[in-house]
This record gives sequence, structure tokens and C-alpha cells, in this order.
Amino acid sequence: MKQKIYNLLMVTHRGLLENTFRQVFFSDSGLSPVKTFDDYLSDFYLYLYEARPKYVSADIKGYYLQQIKDEKATPAWLRQTFRRFLLEENRILTEMREALAEYRRQLASAGSGRQLDITLMHVGFAIAWFNQHETSEDRYLFFRSAYKHFKGFYSWPDIDLDDRDVANILEISQGALRTRTSRLCAKVKRLVCELNDALIASLNRQSLDIAKEIYAEPEPDMEAILEELLGQAERELEQYEQIVKLRMEKRKSIRTFEILERKCLRAEKDIAHPCRNLFKLADTSWDFDIEDKTRKPEKSNRVVRMFKKLIGM
Repeated sequence: MKQKIYNLLMVTHRGLLENTFRQVFFSDSGLSPVKTFDDYLSDFYLYLYEARPKYVSADIKGYYLQQIKDEKATPAWLRQTFRRFLLEENRILTEMREALAEYRRQLASAGSGRQLDITLMHVGFAIAWFNQHETSEDRYLFFRSAYKHFKGFYSWPDIDLDDRDVANILEISQGALRTRTSRLCAKVKRLVCELNDALIASLNRQSLDIAKEIYAEPEPDMEAILEELLGQAERELEQYEQIVKLRMEKRKSIRTFEILERKCLRAEKDIAHPCRNLFKLADTSWDFDIEDKTRKPEKSNRVVRMFKKLIGM
């Protein structure tokens, strides 16, 4: 599929796509490109290879191209799809650059003695850039830490892998795991502080969509976004089969424990039954940091506050 998409875009229909690029940006539209034609074309290549509707759970490469039943319709489809792609990608890039410019203006007007809070745009950019440029192992470790942080629990549930499990699978110590995760958080912090137009322009379409999903809503569902990014990184690991196997073993063990619990409870005759305290103690392994709903909301965004705490700002 990679070769097929490459031949379509870079060889067979390159001229058609370049004409579409010129029509979008060098006509009477008033739009200015943020990237070169070749950069947009490379982004389009990755988009056609990776993209699929959210309702399609299977990892199907080249999904949209496979929906074309008549090959004669391919040129017209490519022209129309590339045009929409250019407009949407350029719109998101422009939004991010304008938001950054506004943030800089606010910093300048606030004076050197005052620092403004970062925005959801910073959060979206940092998450998206990190996901695009880092290795699958580093993404797995960072998003694993971020997911746990945003979910608000102190320790991993018994049905999932804890730090010791992950360290063993990656063949490192738990101390090295913590140090490495901490350094990745520090790296993301630097990204937030160094955000500029050039770094924004380096984001491909998939990354821009991730960033938009975060900054476009006042209260984005960060838990769901991080869970998806964590799952993607995990599936790319060399140790993925080991992870799946160990997770299944742990869940099987928990199910066995739950069956025993139900048997004990059915046999319970009074409040002093010995099984009661056993399972009462077992429940303490789930420690959640429950947010007090009665508190008045703070001025800064909840997601921004939690993100800043994660990366040490």
C-alpha cells in the first residue's frame, strides 16, 4: 500500500496535485501556505496511509483509497480530497500560529515581572509534537505516566501492568523507569516553553488533528485522548506480545479471585464471616484521587493545571 500511494502522489498525479496546491494558495482566495508543496504532499501521503474513520477499529492502511471502486475516478477524487486536506491543515496551522502570537502579545503587555498561564494550545502542541517525533518506547512511558496522572489514581489497577511489570518487560530497573519518565516530562516542559512557528509548521496532519482535539474544546477529554495515544505507542513496541500476555494473565487471576469472592459471600451466614474482612482489605488496592465537586472552580483550565503539574511547571 505504501508503494501504491507513493506512485499515485509522487509520480502519476504529482502535476495534478501541484496545480491544486497553486489554485488553493495562489488564486484569489487570499490564503498563504505555511509549508512548501513538497511538505504538504508528504503530509498527504501519511494521511492517506494512516487515516480512517473513528468507527473503523481495525488498523487498515490506505482505508480511503480502498473505497474507490472505479480507478478512473481516482484523479478527481485525489484532487478534491487534496484540496480539502490543504484547506483544513492550513486552517489549523494558522489558528495555532495566531494563538501563539496573541500569547506573546499578552506576555509583552504583562511586563517582565509577570508570567501568564500557558494555554490549551500549548498542551495540544506539546502532546502532538512529542507523539510525532519520539520513539515508541519513550511515547509509551510518557503517555503511560500522563494517563495515570489524568485518571487520578495513585497505583495502577490490579488488572493492568504496574511499574515493576513494565520495568521487567523493558529490561530496566524500576529506578531507571522512574528517571527516564521524569526526563521525558522535562523534555515536554521544554517543548511548551520553546513553542514557535517553525515547530508548529513541523507538525503533520495527524499531529495537527491531535492538537486540535485538545485545544478546540474548553474541557477536552484528556483521559480518552491519552488512552488512545498510549495504546498506539504500546502496539508499536517490540515487547507488545509480552505485554498482552502478561495483562491477560493478571486479568485471569483477578477473575479467579472474584469467583472465590462470590462463593464466600454466598456462603456467608453472618457479619463475622472470615471472608468479609479479606475482600474488604482487597478493595484498598484501588486508590483514586477524587476531585472535590463542591469546590469552586479555579480560574485556570483544569486540563492546563493538571498538565502543568505533570511536567513540573
